[in-house]
Amino acid sequence: MTKYLNRRAFMTVLGGSLGSAFLAACSSSQELAADKTTEQRDATSDAATGIDYMALVNKTHELPEGWEDAVEIVSLKNSEDWDVDVEAKAYDAYLELKADLESDDVYVDLDSAYRSVEAQQKIVDEFTEKYGKEYVKLYVAVPGYSEHHTGLALDLFLIIDGKGVYYNEDMVQYPEIWEKIHAKLADHGFILRYLPGKKIETGYSYEPWHIRYLDDVDVARQIMDEGITLERYLDALDPMTADCEVDYGTSKLYTEADMDSALDAVLEEFRNWDGCELKRFAFAGDDTCGTEELAYANSLRSERPKEFTQAIVFKTDFHSPSGEKAEGTAWEPDSDYQDWEWHLARTDADGAWVLLTWGY
Repeated sequence: MTKYLNRRAFMTVLGGSLGSAFLAACSSSQELAADKTTEQRDATSDAATGIDYMALVNKTHELPEGWEDAVEIVSLKNSEDWDVDVEAKAYDAYLELKADLESDDVYVDLDSAYRSVEAQQKIVDEFTEKYGKEYVKLYVAVPGYSEHHTGLALDLFLIIDGKGVYYNEDMVQYPEIWEKIHAKLADHGFILRYLPGKKIETGYSYEPWHIRYLDDVDVARQIMDEGITLERYLDALDPMTADCEVDYGTSKLYTEADMDSALDAVLEEFRNWDGCELKRFAFAGDDTCGTEELAYANSLRSERPKEFTQAIVFKTDFHSPSGEKAEGTAWEPDSDYQDWEWHLARTDADGAWVLLTWGY
């Protein structure tokens, strides 16, 4: 297991501990453990709950003011005896989804859902001390900007042969099971939140376990049927990257997650180019990441104490700004730039990419 921040790490930071293995006979334990049963709660509307179930919370959209005071939270113990908090209507819908899946011999449980802004700050502080500011900047949500603050974002884990499978690297080994789960989400008002190949829109890599409750089956079905992100449905994409096509091709060296983390480093710089619009972001190919490129990367290492062990190159197309935004820049106004290269490297296979240089 790498040191990449995963949901079990979050629970460790918050004081969670691993419980006993799941027993098939206990599949209904959540229903019994919830503080408030379904029968004790009337169906609530947006007006009654005081929250907007279509609210967008991501790296650029903060949790709406007053949300934590208005949201109704259900507290429960899952099958591993972990504490889980979740928004009330989302929990009811989850129980329906869970029952629907079990009718097809697919078993899931809740790993985590609601996380307060205060708890997120504790995670930031802990991981800053343990891994450093750069790591936290890349892999930990800023307090107030995590979808888990809503209580509507649910992280699932699988039950395989009566045992919990909850580490990310283990869960991705079951794509057929996740496909069955995803096929039923919209029927219960959920969507798959972080789609493959959509990090440039959502800010996050593919997570088959992370689902989001919308409280609207028709909208959920439209989003799932069209294979779009919540950002695109709400017309809330960043104009700088809204029309960008991402092409990672086929690589034997790097995974989509590897390239997604490189994309983060590129976007951090590109967002300084006011008025530019990114049109294409493409992996340059394994043949551009060999010994020669690594030597070039290390020649740019400057004062960094450790040598780079991996290098990667991307090519982008972008459109330069026009009018006032083009004044004082090096760009030809209102022009297309193609195959602009970005050179990155890192010292560890699971470390952060360092953007070294860019241009033609």
